[in-house]
Amino acid sequence: MKNLYTNSRGISEMVSVILIIFLVLILAIIIYVMIFGSLDLKYMQKSVYIAGEMSTIPLDVSLDSDYILTFMPKAGDPFYLIGQKRGNGTPVTMKVSSPDGRNLVPDTSGLTGVLYGKTLYIYQDPASSNSCEYIVSDAKPLKIPPPMVNGIWKIQMIDEQIHILADTYTETFTKGTTSLPVTILSGTGTGGKSYRADCSVTNGTCGGYCPLMYNTSPCNMTYSKFTGSNYLTFPNDPTLNYTGQMSIAVSIRPTTTGDSANSGNWHQIIGKGVTVGVNDENDNYQFFQMGDRLYFEWNDAITGTHYHAMTPTGIIQAGQWNNLDVVVQNGHIAIYDNGVSQPLSYYQSNVPGVNPIAAPTVNLQNNNNSVTIGRQNGGAGNEFYFNGDIGSISLYNRGLTPQDITGQACPG
Repeated sequence: MKNLYTNSRGISEMVSVILIIFLVLILAIIIYVMIFGSLDLKYMQKSVYIAGEMSTIPLDVSLDSDYILTFMPKAGDPFYLIGQKRGNGTPVTMKVSSPDGRNLVPDTSGLTGVLYGKTLYIYQDPASSNSCEYIVSDAKPLKIPPPMVNGIWKIQMIDEQIHILADTYTETFTKGTTSLPVTILSGTGTGGKSYRADCSVTNGTCGGYCPLMYNTSPCNMTYSKFTGSNYLTFPNDPTLNYTGQMSIAVSIRPTTTGDSANSGNWHQIIGKGVTVGVNDENDNYQFFQMGDRLYFEWNDAITGTHYHAMTPTGIIQAGQWNNLDVVVQNGHIAIYDNGVSQPLSYYQSNVPGVNPIAAPTVNLQNNNNSVTIGRQNGGAGNEFYFNGDIGSISLYNRGLTPQDITGQACPG
């Protein structure tokens, strides 16, 4: 049988360690008070506790293309989100981080009362072209918002009472788009705005007079009305230059179409170029409605040669919305009308239909020209003013996929 005994020396050493730790803590508090004058009791408080769940849901169970994020607070301490109209408990800021690096503080002004048990819908404001204007609401959006970026989204709840991060929630989004446009160009009624993917905004100017703005189109899309004598200009900057892959996405509703052989029916939608004469044109890209056809032209980055591509006749419908996409990828160009890729004919010229050739390799040549919407940069007789409605124009530094084009199309 083993003899039992007590090791008084071991117990004494343990007590000594505990006392030393306690004395160090006391000393740290004394030093803090000596430096700062007093001990802020908020640092002794625990942060608000919120048990919640982040998820992805479809806006309509009968569709598979329009999804948004949700967050449901399930249990925990009383709290309210900064910005909501009424609430009790700890004030909390909700921050939303996107996979592409945007740090968003959504508008919570539509929320009221206790949030526990409510599904909170998180989405970009459908009425805004700014990809950083988000909303948190306890009701689904009435209009379809722009697609969200695929990847890991994050919600951070900041306890504003003691100014620390209370909790973080994550969700992997797979029902959206690969990336946002580099910029979205839009009229504002007093000028123009370039809404960048990095959340910065720059101004454009009006030529003639500022086009009137509306959002009564399908999907609540904002559009500008051009009357054949007004246009928008955006100064050259890196978000407007494209030399490799690029895409243009825009919806137009032309007042008329007419014979594509009649230059009176040629109308520029958007372009980054300048025309001086028949054989003197410098285009990074130019996109036209040419009667009932679509026309895209560019200068080659290697040779400077001017090319253009045209769709067949009968593509564009007057008085109706036409969802258009130009995709330049891997040296090829595709033009889509209402989600359908169109056959193209190619020409080595800046005069429509002159000098037909086989499909060239597309190498876009950059330039320092401004971007214009609704009119071409050029001398008298080469302006080709647009007549009708042009929606916000999205410019991408990648080729849109057919799935992207289908997902962002606005019916009607």
